[in-house]
Amino acid sequence: MTGAGTWQAELARALAEGGVEAAAWVPDKRLAPIAEALAAASVPVRTLTREEECVGWAAGFRAAGGTPLVLMQCSGLGNSLNAIGSLVVPYGLGFPLVLSMRGALGERNPAQMALGRTAVPMLELLGIQAFRLRRPADAAMLARGALAVADGARQLAPIVLEPDLDMAR
Repeated sequence: MTGAGTWQAELARALAEGGVEAAAWVPDKRLAPIAEALAAASVPVRTLTREEECVGWAAGFRAAGGTPLVLMQCSGLGNSLNAIGSLVVPYGLGFPLVLSMRGALGERNPAQMALGRTAVPMLELLGIQAFRLRRPADAAMLARGALAVADGARQLAPIVLEPDLDMAR
């Protein structure tokens, strides 16, 4: 369970207080404390089987006037690029996306390396600005900023959870 003072809880609290009405994710160990904190803040968290399904669900929720959130690991971004590039971007269906990064310094799984290196550049190629969370103290500020980008600019607003975030002080 996530402690009340953790950066995960602060991120979830700021997203919930900022108007996130529901979230979708493919379960992931690093994202679990955020999903738990969202559920504790009365934000329904929908578990789906593929990341592009989460993006499609969120796009529909947004098109219907709601404020969704998607949680995914960077390897799932590769699965989601078509849904993002052909649905979210051209139709201005912006929502916050919490992206857990893998494939960086200290990674032991070679399968994580390629998408870990290319996730943010792929977003940039689609014209999407990524907002990197490097310091726990910045979690709430980044959540509020991502919500403003998603709502006001109608853009996908990825909050990138840097691999060393859990070691930051």
